[in-house]
Amino acid sequence: MHPVTSSPPGHQLIGRDTELARIEQFLGADSACCGTLVITGDRGSGKSALLSAGTTRAVGPRGRRLVRVQHREHAAFDPMRQMLLAVRHDLVALEPAISEPALALLGLAPGTPPADGDLPSLVAAAFPAIAARSPLLIVADDLHDAGDAFAGLLSRLSAAPGTAVLVTSRMPIPPALTGMPVIVLNPLPGDAAERLLADRRPTLTAAARTRVLHRAGGNPAALLELGVVSPPPEGLLAEYVEALAGLPGDTRARLLRGAALGPAHLDLLDAGGHRDGGTDAGTDAAWYPALRAGLITCTGDDVAFAHPLVAEAAYRSAPAYLRLRTHRDLAVALTGHPEHQALQRAAAEPDANEETAAALETAAAIFRGRGDRYAAGVAMHEASLRSPSRQSAARRLTQAIIDARDLRDSAWVAELHARIWHLTDDPDVLAVAAAPAATAMLWAGRYHDAYGIVLAVHHAGRPADRRHALQLTVAAALIAWLTCDEEHLTGLGPMLGAAEPAPDQVAAALVRTLIDPHAHPGREICAAASLPPAGTPLSPEARSRMAHLGMLAWLEDHCRLAVRALQHALADDVAGDLIVRQSSPTLGLLLSRASALIDIGDWRLADVCASPRLAHGMPAVELGFASLRAQLHALRGENEQALTLARQTWQQLDLRANLPAHVRLLRAAGLASIGNGDHDDGYRYLRSMFDVNGRPLHPYLSSRCVADFVVAAVRCGRDEQARMVVDRVRETAGPQPGARMSILLHLSEAMLAGPDRAEEHFRLAAYDPAGPEWPYEHAVAHLHYGFWLRRHRSPREAKALLAHAAYIFTALGAADAGAAEHEIVVGARPHQRDGGFDVDALTTQERQVAELAARGLVNRAIAEQLFLSVRTVSTHLSRIYRKMGIRGRHELATALFAGSAAEGDLS
Repeated sequence: MHPVTSSPPGHQLIGRDTELARIEQFLGADSACCGTLVITGDRGSGKSALLSAGTTRAVGPRGRRLVRVQHREHAAFDPMRQMLLAVRHDLVALEPAISEPALALLGLAPGTPPADGDLPSLVAAAFPAIAARSPLLIVADDLHDAGDAFAGLLSRLSAAPGTAVLVTSRMPIPPALTGMPVIVLNPLPGDAAERLLADRRPTLTAAARTRVLHRAGGNPAALLELGVVSPPPEGLLAEYVEALAGLPGDTRARLLRGAALGPAHLDLLDAGGHRDGGTDAGTDAAWYPALRAGLITCTGDDVAFAHPLVAEAAYRSAPAYLRLRTHRDLAVALTGHPEHQALQRAAAEPDANEETAAALETAAAIFRGRGDRYAAGVAMHEASLRSPSRQSAARRLTQAIIDARDLRDSAWVAELHARIWHLTDDPDVLAVAAAPAATAMLWAGRYHDAYGIVLAVHHAGRPADRRHALQLTVAAALIAWLTCDEEHLTGLGPMLGAAEPAPDQVAAALVRTLIDPHAHPGREICAAASLPPAGTPLSPEARSRMAHLGMLAWLEDHCRLAVRALQHALADDVAGDLIVRQSSPTLGLLLSRASALIDIGDWRLADVCASPRLAHGMPAVELGFASLRAQLHALRGENEQALTLARQTWQQLDLRANLPAHVRLLRAAGLASIGNGDHDDGYRYLRSMFDVNGRPLHPYLSSRCVADFVVAAVRCGRDEQARMVVDRVRETAGPQPGARMSILLHLSEAMLAGPDRAEEHFRLAAYDPAGPEWPYEHAVAHLHYGFWLRRHRSPREAKALLAHAAYIFTALGAADAGAAEHEIVVGARPHQRDGGFDVDALTTQERQVAELAARGLVNRAIAEQLFLSVRTVSTHLSRIYRKMGIRGRHELATALFAGSAAEGDLS
């Protein structure tokens, strides 16, 4: 057990929730349970900390008594003696054959202590007898040190009722415990490792924290000991230093060379001609002592450090002159590996030198080409530090910022970007550095920092290269899209002015669309756009243009064009490992692409693009993906999943920093509530997408939900609110709205219009030739037109519309398919008489309200009987009158009787 990996008071165990749950499940609610659970894992993986946390949860409330055993070298701390000492007060109640020798052994009573060979039998007799009276939990840490005989004793004890045994052991597990349940502690995942480091080493700089995370490999002891300059003397690093001191000099030198290269590159030792023995590392004369000491592992020719701290111990324990000589020797030897040669040269020559800086820049390009963004970022940062000219240093630091952004490390980005102002005041260099820095801050949820970076550079002066000014403006536009802050939106005009005439009209149109959406500056660009054939290799500039075109096309409701353009922009990343290789700008494109996929009805692929695994380390993107998944749940009728995910996401969401996610969650919660039959809650959620005056909360996303809102408002008798919102949305859409907005506005008008004007709007909404571009909304228009026709004029025509809606909904996997099919069935029933009362249109709760009202109960009495509010009852009655075509309460009895009679005729 190492104190460094134990959780100190006030600190929770981080990243081991699943393992703690396993311990609780093993112990169970029944204190009489028995058995053994073994916790194992690499050294420093936190076995003792988990044991302590699991013990704390299991003891006390369940009535267990704790017997703790810790192996010590001294005979006085023999584990069996410790066990008897823990139950000394219970020994006197046992039969004399057990109690007398046990108490004598402890020095608590006169008599002859048992011989060492009889002690296991004595413990094996005493503990089951005690456990029969009071359940025990025996906890043994570091069981591997106690010997196989003691492990066998614990195994026998755990078979007795009321005795549970919880132990930690290194691998391999003692033979006596083979077959017992085992918890293997794997390295901490990235987010848990970051939280542990932030909790226990909060003063680390961002660069140091990134270095520790990279080198520790998720091992808790390595995370904590690499994060301090002077590790504790009782830590694992100190143990490895002590073990190294006993090795031959040649072995220590070999380990130092490996540590200088880096634990992941021990294979390069052969490049320097440093293997002295045979081809098998296990028989190499220099390696073998380290292998026997457990400091390395080897499989054939592959050698690896047994633990991240072994490399650190090998490096720290060597004197400074020996480290420098080792770096110089490696720099000479690694001629066939220029990237590693550059790193060794930089370590051996810490002074500024253009040749060293250029070599590091080349090394960074090699690492970047392999997808190793951490190594690329480190190399570029080192190159900037060794650049003799400030201009070169600033240029190289800018690339380091880009690499750190692509690593999704916003803290490191901020730290690197802060240094750029000390190197240059050139507006072009500052603009190039600001764009990736602002993007990283934005997707990390730090929108104030993001806008501050952009604004500071804008005030620093106009870049000479208009491409740099436009790049900065696009970054500002992304911030404005997320926040919809008035300052952010109005600031786009002057920033775009600094880039005029714009070198890229697509990017400029994207910015102008956010400044003045109803002017539709990108409409002609989207109409004339042509894309390269699939699979065409694209330059970075061409990919950037495809990204801007895709986002512009989505804003202009050319959703299929958006999906294809974004596919081109993402092609290189999608072809590889999507999870590992995605950079933060690409993740922003994935949000747009997933949204467009939902719009065109490819919900399966939208699920893939909105996977939470893709957004690790980017909180704003994680929340955006969650809001998209909540929408998909709601559209599919998975209402509880949608509501649960929406509530969980809102708990983490800063509404001012991520308004699109908030609006998507409102839509998801609104549709899910309506799907559950709670129309009032559904209305409230959807109404919240617009401000008190009816203006869209988000100019794009809220407007596209206007028809959802109007349908909910009409159901709840809120026609005046619906009218106000529709009018404001129409103003936002401008005098020439696109086809999609025209369809949504016509559908909204149809829901609000009287019988003489509704059909015209329904036909314009349902039969617009562009309607199939947005299949869900196209089906909704057919569905509500079918509803209207069935109630007002033509059941036969209604059936065709409803069947078409049901077909589309079924293909999408949408919940509305059931509603359409139900209406088809209802529409096929004969009516009691022309203009008869439509009782079938009522929901279950509306039917209950109608029946009570028909019996003469007032609203308050109905509310009390059905556990509703008076306002909800009033809302239900308004909907009932409208659906059944009656004028008021006095006609309810007749209407219900007519409906019942019709049903009787059918039976």
